[in-house]
Amino acid sequence: MPNCKQCHSGFEITDSDRQFYEKLDVPDPTMCPDCRMQRRLTFRNFFNLYHRKCDLTGKRILSMYDQGTTFPVFDLHEWWTDKWDPLDYGLEVDFSKSVFDQLKTLHDTVPRMGIMNQQCENTDYCNLSLNSRNSYLVFGNVENEDCCYGHVVWRSKNCFDCLYVEQSDFCYECVDCFRCNNLSFSQNCENCSDSKFLVDCVSCRDCFGCVGLKNKQYYIFNESYSKEEYEQKMKELNCGDRAVVNSVKNRLAELVDGHKVKSFHGFNCENVTGDYLYNCKNVFDSYDVKNSEDVRYCTTVGSFKDAYDCNYSPGTVELSYNCVAVIGFQLRNCHTCVYGSNLDYSDHCFNCKDCFGCVGLKSKQYCIFNKQYSKEEYEKLVPKIIEYMKSTGEWGEFFPADFSPFAYNETMANDYCTLSKEEAVRLGWRWKDMQIQNNNKKSEYTIPNNIKDVGDDILKQILECEKSGKPYKIIPQELTFYRQQNLPIPRLCPDQRHADRMALRNPRHLLDRKCAKCKKNIKTTYSPDRPEVVYCEQCYLKEVY
Repeated sequence: MPNCKQCHSGFEITDSDRQFYEKLDVPDPTMCPDCRMQRRLTFRNFFNLYHRKCDLTGKRILSMYDQGTTFPVFDLHEWWTDKWDPLDYGLEVDFSKSVFDQLKTLHDTVPRMGIMNQQCENTDYCNLSLNSRNSYLVFGNVENEDCCYGHVVWRSKNCFDCLYVEQSDFCYECVDCFRCNNLSFSQNCENCSDSKFLVDCVSCRDCFGCVGLKNKQYYIFNESYSKEEYEQKMKELNCGDRAVVNSVKNRLAELVDGHKVKSFHGFNCENVTGDYLYNCKNVFDSYDVKNSEDVRYCTTVGSFKDAYDCNYSPGTVELSYNCVAVIGFQLRNCHTCVYGSNLDYSDHCFNCKDCFGCVGLKSKQYCIFNKQYSKEEYEKLVPKIIEYMKSTGEWGEFFPADFSPFAYNETMANDYCTLSKEEAVRLGWRWKDMQIQNNNKKSEYTIPNNIKDVGDDILKQILECEKSGKPYKIIPQELTFYRQQNLPIPRLCPDQRHADRMALRNPRHLLDRKCAKCKKNIKTTYSPDRPEVVYCEQCYLKEVY
């Protein structure tokens, strides 16, 4: 069992792992799965946006990169024009220098787009979006419409304050919900509608404050009512009042205590380990994976086949390794390469194939270090570079820590692998001292408890988060949604609301436990000190169906 070169803990490499590595001609990893993921996530800044100038036009833009980057930052639309040519930054391969040193030169000089929104409309305040429109502060925003304040929201409409929600409409404060409609304050639900305050429910409608129900209608706090009784009770409950919402949340927590759960969240899976797995087969040590097969050490991906160590990729990927935000075939050690094939060590490349060590290319083939080659030259030179990287120990490693343009605490790495400033700096990552901006214009406005008492004047107010003290505002689209759905105005800023939703999810770490019923060994993200009763999948299905 090898030891991780970063954290020094031992980690497993199985025979099937080695078969995969041999197939892709990469060596055994030198770091454990957690440290490998941590390094990749240091390249992912979803939530921190800054005002700066476009280095091409000089105009003021919103960007995920703060001032002081080594590379130019262009307005999103200007980056895609022909006003600049990424091949102008090309380098000759120098076998007297390490490949990573040469790649660092490219990473430090080739322009980047300020935000990553592809094929989007009216999503200026979103980042890392694809095929979305009319959205605001949604990060990981894929094929959405009219959504606000979310993270990893895919193929949904009119969803506000949601986390890991897919194919859903009119949802509010929902976490890990799939194919739901008109659902609020709910978690781990599938195919539920016209309901509020549900946990771990499937195919329920017209339910309120329920836990663990399947195929039910007209239930309140897990008790059955007639249609008339249910509707009368709902008329008496005003969820537009903050006090009512808080009271229901407290009652719901009592029902969760002792609730029977499956060892992992998800459905329609065969031979899997991890959590939040949907329509998967032979998927191991992975989290938030959908429609995938023969995958290991992946998180937040969809439609993957034969891939290891990949993150944040909603599209189809096959035969790939050690990548972040990719779509395509046979991608090794790449970051943000979309609709590509046969790419190695490339970053921010789009519609490219057969490229090695390139940055910022569009619709190119047979390029190395941003320099154009013929097919014959490319096929002769790339194997030499790979052999050279094997001799230096670089081949198979993801980009080094100092390649990341972000400070550690700006990235998703700090969400899943939280470090102190001292720990991050010791490991080679930068740290950014975040400060709450003092706003002298902050109002003394008091938010009404009931949405019916909120006037349009709230749109002019600068509110203060009750937890963090950060200033925040209510936008017109948001106020309209709260009124339509009869929801109270939030007292927390968007960042704090996101942090609270993240805290509701199980950590991405598997623990060894025994099924509470049959006593067989299981792997689960539920720690022993949690209140839920954890069953293996077989016992759970027998118990609840």
